[in-house]
Amino acid sequence: MAVQSTPVDLDRNLRRATARRAVPLRPVRRYAAPRSAVPLRRRLAMSALAAALCAAASALIFIPAAFAKTYTDVHKAYWARADINWVTNQGQPNGKALDDFGGGLFKPTQAVTRAQLARALVVTGGYQKMTVPAVALADVPTSDPYYKYIEIAVHLKLMSVYKNGFRPTAAVLEYQADSGAVCLLRSLNPTADWTVLKSLRPGKWQPNLKWTTGAPVYLPVEVAARSVGLRFNHPTKADALEVSPRQAIDRAELAAILYRARHLSSWSIAGLKEYDSVVLPTLTARQKQIVAFAFKYIGYPYVWGGEYPTKGSPYGSQAHGGFDCSGFDWWVMKMHFGYTVNERTAAGMAGAAKPRITRAKLVPGDLMFFGPNGPKSTVASIYHAALYLGNGWFIQSTGSLDGVGLSSLNSDSYWKSAFAWGRRVLKKGEFAPLLSATPEQ
Repeated sequence: MAVQSTPVDLDRNLRRATARRAVPLRPVRRYAAPRSAVPLRRRLAMSALAAALCAAASALIFIPAAFAKTYTDVHKAYWARADINWVTNQGQPNGKALDDFGGGLFKPTQAVTRAQLARALVVTGGYQKMTVPAVALADVPTSDPYYKYIEIAVHLKLMSVYKNGFRPTAAVLEYQADSGAVCLLRSLNPTADWTVLKSLRPGKWQPNLKWTTGAPVYLPVEVAARSVGLRFNHPTKADALEVSPRQAIDRAELAAILYRARHLSSWSIAGLKEYDSVVLPTLTARQKQIVAFAFKYIGYPYVWGGEYPTKGSPYGSQAHGGFDCSGFDWWVMKMHFGYTVNERTAAGMAGAAKPRITRAKLVPGDLMFFGPNGPKSTVASIYHAALYLGNGWFIQSTGSLDGVGLSSLNSDSYWKSAFAWGRRVLKKGEFAPLLSATPEQ
């Protein structure tokens, strides 16, 4: 059976499902004004009482916006205009966050430099008046206009120093911007549980005894950033604006991240506790290969019709490197490992599941499917696919995370109730059912 050459995702099915219940996978956000950065699936899970408490907590850290500065290169309909307005209103004259150019220019598509990031983090955090011990940096003289911000950012561990200096003019990569924002959140919320930043450190994290995944160095930062909702998921027609972890990030994207970082509720950050201990069942050699390969793409953006890590896909051009939900499963299990997955949509893959694997019988490497009525969903209503890792953990590409992230059936009520069934493509001898099965919770 030939593989479909034209990828098709399920936005249409998602809209139908959304009419019955809110779906977190492709939230299309319009930028008339900034809104809460909290992932939709978590908002749905909150009770009225919890929401009231969160609103009260948020009010304690809310920063009122001053009059917005007008930039000639940021038009009224620009996707990040509201975020840019808020960020550039933070700070004092001649020291406002991301207000780095004269002539009424913001330069939204220009890459952020490390010096600009340092000032933006310090100012949006309210730390610009701090006095800190000086750190000698060969490439940042005391006369540099960014000197004091860089010193504060380094002192607070919002940014690090290289062996040969700070590299103030170097471009900031996407994962580095996420790291700065996460470290800012940690500084502002010191009593929160930040164990995830240590527990998932690739060189130390052992999901199986004496085995590490070889995941990218930014694994814990990307898991945290996407879990709390720092990343903006561009609408389908704007997928070309998405950013991969090792791609230079532009100033508009950074403004969007910083706005979200300063408007998160305390319970959103508290949700990171679920990652304190991520342990997988005993994996076979093949399952370890699958898990390790999947984790290579943590943080890659959600792209409608995406099935390849770069824009230049040999299977057809896509707006940006990245994956939609079924495209990620297809890329890992079909294109890399060669398993028989001839379908390209979540519903198509789910329809080929024979037999359908229940939650209790899932093993690492199984494909997972989600529908509006859980196990009672029809094939046609299946709107999402993911890849099972074991002990309730799964890896997925979804709009609510703006890409590839780590989630759990055990702690996330939305995914737990929406799980429909799984599909096994591994061959006998490549998995150990009794060791890998996860009981219903």
